[in-house]
Amino acid sequence: MILNLFLILFALVCVALVFFVLLQVPKQAGLSASMASGGSLLGGRGVEGGLVRITSALGAFFMLLALLIGYVSR
Repeated sequence: MILNLFLILFALVCVALVFFVLLQVPKQAGLSASMASGGSLLGGRGVEGGLVRITSALGAFFMLLALLIGYVSR
């Protein structure tokens, strides 16, 4: 029963993770462009900052669920 719940959550997190990764704007310019911009390197990121935070949280939840599924399925 608990394994089925973890598997359903895992599938939902996978779909959400793919969705939020695809929403992000690709950074084509590389490291040289971020060094040239100076102050904006650590500045506010607006919507992109929120997407990065959500993606990071989903990635952490993905790994936690993978470990829990591995532990429960033994």
